[in-house]
Amino acid sequence: MSYLVRGIRGHQLTAASGPPQLGVVRLDRNENPYGPGSAARAALDGAMHEPHRYPEPAYQELTEGIARAHGVHVDRVAVGNGADELILLLALVHRTDPRSAQICEQTFQSYALSLTAAGVEFRELALRDWAVDVAAFVTGFAGGAGLAFVCNPHNPTGSLLGSSEVAALCAAARDNGAVLVLDEAYAEYAGPGFASALPWAAADAGVCILRTFSKAHGLAGLRIAYLIGDPSVVSAVRQVQRAIPFHVNGLGCAAALAAIGDIEHVARTVAATECAKSALIAGFERLGIAFLPSAANFVLVHLPGRAAAVAELLAQAGLAVRDVTELGLPDRLRITVGSQDQVDHLLYVLEGILADA
Repeated sequence: MSYLVRGIRGHQLTAASGPPQLGVVRLDRNENPYGPGSAARAALDGAMHEPHRYPEPAYQELTEGIARAHGVHVDRVAVGNGADELILLLALVHRTDPRSAQICEQTFQSYALSLTAAGVEFRELALRDWAVDVAAFVTGFAGGAGLAFVCNPHNPTGSLLGSSEVAALCAAARDNGAVLVLDEAYAEYAGPGFASALPWAAADAGVCILRTFSKAHGLAGLRIAYLIGDPSVVSAVRQVQRAIPFHVNGLGCAAALAAIGDIEHVARTVAATECAKSALIAGFERLGIAFLPSAANFVLVHLPGRAAAVAELLAQAGLAVRDVTELGLPDRLRITVGSQDQVDHLLYVLEGILADA
């Protein structure tokens, strides 16, 4: 099935082709079901002719392309093998700072895993009304926290920080000589009113943002992400990366460089995702399933006393969703917004499961 996205002419967006992964529809990883755009595909095809070549040292071309796209100096950009690598490197860099770190209690697991692996002590701050408790983070910085990871939009709840909240976090980090890392992996899905911390990361000390090519750009399998921010932090991350000089693969670099300029593909992807999300939410409402509003390409639903059982039954039907109990959110499932066909199939199977309950 194809989807003609209104307002963008001359292109139909289809779910990515290729063999299914054992017949499972993966709605548990927040992947882009449409895959990369034509520019990235063409770049991949070209790069496939030289798999015997090592990537460009320091990834200068990609770093410069990212810097141009965001209007920042190249000394504020570092490229990584996915956001997970950059998060770990940021944690490792912080080991020379005796101050603790702070993260949300219910959030993306990589923060806690990386801080633990790096031996950095950290506090977990509870969400407030399913969103980041900005006041608690500001207080934490004032009380001596030296590092914080915050995702915006928030994973797994989908909540969004406003411009005043982003400003409060950035100012608190700067004024207390700390480092704030705002993980903006889902920024493209957040809409035109999204309050990015990019202006702070482009000019101020202590503020960094993380972006990825895994979501809206559809390059999850190639593992490319980047850090923009305080040049001293970026330099420290690059210094550690010298121990693994070819940590980002050449195919990924080529595809990412092409993808960052393919604004139309991102717009088509986001528009198609919004259409499918509207259908998904309408289905939840029809089935009486409680959910949280989301500014990302996933929705968190509440199924009291039966979330795990529903996830298992969906898995038996070939539909993988994320049980987020291990994130401190029992009785809830995080469901990726797939293609319209995938959403329709999910709702059909869900209706049958709930009818038999």
